[in-house]
Parts: sequence; C-alpha cells; structure tokens
Amino acid sequence: MWTIVFSGRFYKDLKNFLFSTPTENGCFLLANPYRTDDASVLLVTDIIQPTADSWRYNTQRSIEPNSAYVNQCVMMAEAAESSLIFVHTHPHPSHPATFSMIDQTSNKRMFANLSSIISDKPLGSLVFSRHGICGVVFDRYKMIHDVHKFKIVGDTLTEFPGIGFEEQHAYKVDAMYDRQIGIFGEQRQKRLQNMAVTIIGVGGTGSSVAVQLARMGIKSLQLIDRDTVEESNLSRIYGSSNADVRKPKVEVLKRHIESFSKSKVTAICGDVTDKEILEYLIGSDVIFACTDNLTSRSKINNISYRYYIPLIDVGCRIHLNSDNSVSQAIGKVQVVTPDSACLWCSGTLDGRLILQESLSLETKAKIASEGYYDETEDQPSVISLTTMTASMAVNKLLNLIGVFGDQYDPRTQIEIKNGYIINDRPDVDKDCICQKNLGKCTIEE
Repeated sequence: MWTIVFSGRFYKDLKNFLFSTPTENGCFLLANPYRTDDASVLLVTDIIQPTADSWRYNTQRSIEPNSAYVNQCVMMAEAAESSLIFVHTHPHPSHPATFSMIDQTSNKRMFANLSSIISDKPLGSLVFSRHGICGVVFDRYKMIHDVHKFKIVGDTLTEFPGIGFEEQHAYKVDAMYDRQIGIFGEQRQKRLQNMAVTIIGVGGTGSSVAVQLARMGIKSLQLIDRDTVEESNLSRIYGSSNADVRKPKVEVLKRHIESFSKSKVTAICGDVTDKEILEYLIGSDVIFACTDNLTSRSKINNISYRYYIPLIDVGCRIHLNSDNSVSQAIGKVQVVTPDSACLWCSGTLDGRLILQESLSLETKAKIASEGYYDETEDQPSVISLTTMTASMAVNKLLNLIGVFGDQYDPRTQIEIKNGYIINDRPDVDKDCICQKNLGKCTIEE
C-alpha cells in the first residue's frame, strides 16, 4: 500500500499554484521514500517550479513537459537523492480526478524514460482535480501501484483515500463512544478508531495519556519505556500496584489497558535513542513525548521533523524554594509539526543540559558541587499535576484532528500556584537544524 505525505503549508501552496490557471497545469515534486510495516511512503519535500518555457505543449486539456525541464528535474532529484513525482491538473469542475487514457500512456512512457536514469528510487504521477487526487507509483521493480492514501500534516492532521479507495475508510463507530460523537462527530471518531499512537515514557504523564486515549477508542498504542516500576512511582502510574514493583512499566500499563479497552497495545521495553526503536516510531500517526530527559526529546524531535510525524511534547516541573515550599508548579505541552517550531526553536532543548545528561554520576556530583549542574533526577511530582498536563496533551491531539477547529496555539503552559496560563505559537528559527532535517527521512547524527 502506497501513501503520499505533504506538509500542510506545502500542500496549500501547491494547490494554489496548480489551480492558478483555468487550463491544465503541472510541475515536478521531489519526495523521499521510506517503508513502514504496512505501507510504502513518499514524503514530498519540494516543488521544482516550471516556467512558461517548461512545456512541450500546454493546452486546455493536456500538458507535457519538455526535455529541458525534465532534465533539470532529474539533475535536482539525483543531487538530492530523491524521487520524482509528476503532477498535473484536471481543472474544470466536471473533470474527474482519474487518469485519462492519454495520461496512462504518458505515465508509462515517462516512467520508462525516468527509471533508466533514476533506477533506485520510486517514481510517481498525480492528477489533481476539484474532487480529489488520483496517483500511481512506479517502483524499482518496474511495477505500477495505485496510491491508496494521502496525508497532510500541518496544524491539523488530515487523511483521505486516493480516488477509488474510499470504501477502505468506512470504519464502524463503536456504540460505547456515543457521547464522544456528540463532540467529535462521527468522522473524527472514526479517525481516532483508526489511529496509531506511540507514547514514549509511561510514568505519571505517559500512563495517563495512554489510559485516556485507550478509553477514547484509539486503534493502537505503542508504549516505549526502558524503566521498571519503583515504589515511588506507584502514586502516579495508572494501573500499577504494589505487586508491580520491579516490573517493566510498559508491561504493567499494557495489562491495565487491556483489562478495559479494545485498543491494540504493544509494549516495548527499550530506549528511544536505540536505533532498533526507529521502526516502531515511523509507522505512528502521532508521537507523545512523555520522557523525563532531553536526550530522548532531541531524538524524538529529530524523527518528527524528518518523517512529518506530529509530536506532542509533555512535561511537568515543580520548583521549590530553599525552605522546600512550592515556588512554581508548571505543566507544559507543545505540538511540533512540519509547519511549526520544533523543540530547539522554542528553547525546550538545551545543548548544555543534554551534554550533562550523558555524564557519569561521579562527574555530575562534582560539577553540581561547583554549581554547574542542573539536577533533573528525582524531581518532586504529584498525580494531580501529571494528570492535568496529560489531559492538556490529549486535547492537543483533538486539536490536531480538528475537534476544536483548525486554529489553535501549539504551545500551552499552565502554572498552578500563581494561577496563570499561556497559549502561544513559538517562532520557527530559520537557521535551526530542524529546517535542514525537514523531510530528510533517514536518521543521521
């Protein structure tokens, strides 16, 4: 099954360009391929803008690129080690979003010519109409496959089937979610019931996120955490008991969720910084980062931008005065998408603190005594704060699927003691590493 993914802003700009003229229009796109357990994916990264001289012919009902434009696109694809996708429109309102007989013949000819040069990458062809998108992919084995699904990842997360595959999305809504449907609507409830979510870190915030999502009907949950339950965790980890001390957190939570939910739960006892964990992440629709260290957050942030996977970052912190009275109790949630600021842009990630996390206990103790180490281990915590922050994160997921409209601030911070809440949209730093990594779906450090 083939899926084509666009960032939200790119998709909007592409449609505006394609339908800027009443005649057929077109262009080539650059895209990066990767595979998940159940799909092959083309991640669209750039448009190669044509000029008025880019076409062999361009009429009311047909369009074909000339050799100069094709050669330019091939050279750019080879330089970027990317795939090429040709896009054209059927602009009239009565035109169907399907390939005509002429289109099908042109596709075969184009694929044969391009594959002789770009032999190790899949190639694609799309037709946009006012009614939808139809697409095919030519793989390295010279087989043509229909595109089953399109995904647009921006402030909202949108999926729709390729023309001819609509029935695959006729999911049945479970009656137990009747009260939710009154808020979400049936289509969004169906979307939740077909969504795969990964939660990294299943302590106070992560276990609460998982339980809430399972009760809302999420199709599948992947739980990733390397730690075991400690006695000090029992006051915050949902589903845990005294008998679970020294058991893997993910196994304890999996057992609890399966006692009340139909969600498919996969428990992975491991560290997200391990390369073998990558395959579990890239098939996710959304990733929740509920980890308590910045090294993991940095890795997840990197994967989010490289694979266009929305990330919901979740964190709590209680600051104490010198007499151990509470100075601040903060919960913070931030949504990261290809169109928004990453965790580096927003200042959540700090290179100095990440370096400190890698130090030995002995070195940490030494530099702490010198006043150069900001200790993060064994921070004070309470279930009322972790659960509230987890609920804020789950509501950000509902923002992503449009339950509360398509306009929202990606970051929310709430402080309990002094009673304030801040909603904002951090600026994207154009010089940030995230802009270099955007859509580059291979992990390089």
